[in-house]
Amino acid sequence: MHDLTDDVALMRPVIDALRASGADVERVLARVGLSEDRLPTGRIPHAAQALFWKAAAEECGDADVGLYLAQHLPAFHGLLLEYLFLSSDTFGEGLRHSLRYVRLLSDTLNAKLEVKDGLAYLYLGLSSGTPRHFSEMLAGAVIRMFDALTEGDFRPREVWMIHSEGAPLSRYEAVYRCPVRMGAERNALVFDAAVLDKPSRHAAPELLRMHESLARRQLAEVERLDLVRKVRELIGELLVDGGATLEQVAARLNMPARRLRERLAVAGVRFNDLVTDYRCRLAKELLLKTDERIEVIVERTGFSEPSTFYRAFKRWVGETPVEFRKRGRPGSPAE
Repeated sequence: MHDLTDDVALMRPVIDALRASGADVERVLARVGLSEDRLPTGRIPHAAQALFWKAAAEECGDADVGLYLAQHLPAFHGLLLEYLFLSSDTFGEGLRHSLRYVRLLSDTLNAKLEVKDGLAYLYLGLSSGTPRHFSEMLAGAVIRMFDALTEGDFRPREVWMIHSEGAPLSRYEAVYRCPVRMGAERNALVFDAAVLDKPSRHAAPELLRMHESLARRQLAEVERLDLVRKVRELIGELLVDGGATLEQVAARLNMPARRLRERLAVAGVRFNDLVTDYRCRLAKELLLKTDERIEVIVERTGFSEPSTFYRAFKRWVGETPVEFRKRGRPGSPAE
């Protein structure tokens, strides 16, 4: 499976909640190698979630930090999906528009709306291994936002959580203002379907078209980065077996080689450049961070002969592998 990512915009409401709770935001972010003044743009690794929530729990002094921060979240977060809601004719239309683009927030999140017997079920699927704090915070954030979007008409009937262990039920019910079912088959919000027909006082067809156009472009960019990430990962896997060709990678992706070449061209990259970049980065890492002999590095980077590797490395870096290792690791033995 490829590396999962979240949009950095997903962190901003949580940062606001941390600040509102009185926590030291910079100390929490420092634990995951970030700073509020220098937050990256675009996507960040989802793997950082576990470390972030651990740091937040310790800083806030609350083992149920997702619930704790849900009480301090702002109603609106400035996300594109919120503008899709506001510019739609009704709350239900806004919700359905937004569900098409939920991946803009996170690779780990998928959402689906079902209506049955007068009740609406919003299923919020998360990848396995996602900390419970994230799903508990997310449920609180969605309830708070829906309440604001419907001007107080949204009332959750029930919240379902997959995990069976967590805070006392009374605490969940105090935060979500409804009964909570633990150990459910799916994470979900259950509410009266009638609220889906609530008109939006900010409905504007022109703005909705503009917001949807922007959402489509952003989703295309996420998918572009996803393809490049997948290809890089497959190149790494295939190099272990001695080679990584366009045809081999395309076969792993279940698409014709020509189609993969075309999609990479649209993404602004060439396959051979991805292979070269991967080999160069791997060679540098092995030279600086391991004691592997050059012969082993030659094999791991997919070269058939040491002389070919030497020439390629000199072309990439401007010095031989031995010179590069010696400069980067003073005192390392020559090979």
